[in-house]
Amino acid sequence: MTNVTFQKIIQEVQKQIIGLAKQNGWMWFYNLHQKEVVESANDLLKLYPQADKKIVLVSCWLHDIAHYYARNEEEILAVKKNHHIDGAKVAGEILINYKLNQEEIEKIKSCVLKHRNHQDYAPETLEEKVVATADALSHFRSIFYLTYFKFHPEHSLEEMVKIDLDKIERDWRDLGLLPKSRKIAELEYKTLKKMLSSYKG
Repeated sequence: MTNVTFQKIIQEVQKQIIGLAKQNGWMWFYNLHQKEVVESANDLLKLYPQADKKIVLVSCWLHDIAHYYARNEEEILAVKKNHHIDGAKVAGEILINYKLNQEEIEKIKSCVLKHRNHQDYAPETLEEKVVATADALSHFRSIFYLTYFKFHPEHSLEEMVKIDLDKIERDWRDLGLLPKSRKIAELEYKTLKKMLSSYKG
């Protein structure tokens, strides 16, 4: 992938995502999560410079592409379960329009497919691990956990606390893919866990 092709993909994918986000009401998600994932990936690439930066950053821009097609909270909850699978397919359809070889396209699709660190799609390559870790790390660097009631307004505070604590632990587990990443989020992890655990429902 040449630098020109890389820059063109990033610019055009970013433009496409912003267009979808504005159209379907997900600019808050773009600002809260999308940009944080890319920033987290750049920080991780400094710790793991042997990773292919271009593959990682293109993958980060595309990792949640399937979310942006959802038109409301109900649709995004329906999409969420398989968004890594759908996203890999959409990524392939987008990338075929650029001067990439098939190996590069497959690497990016695999990063998108495995970014959730799901047991059926566990990250194996360094690039896959950087993308999955950047996704988890971004949650500790924004108000991600505080958006719970946006999607589940009918739930109780007790339900939010339990599910958020479980999510925090899963994200911390995912940071274990690249152990150096835990130093970046250690304070936030301990603070969030302490605050939520102190709630006595």
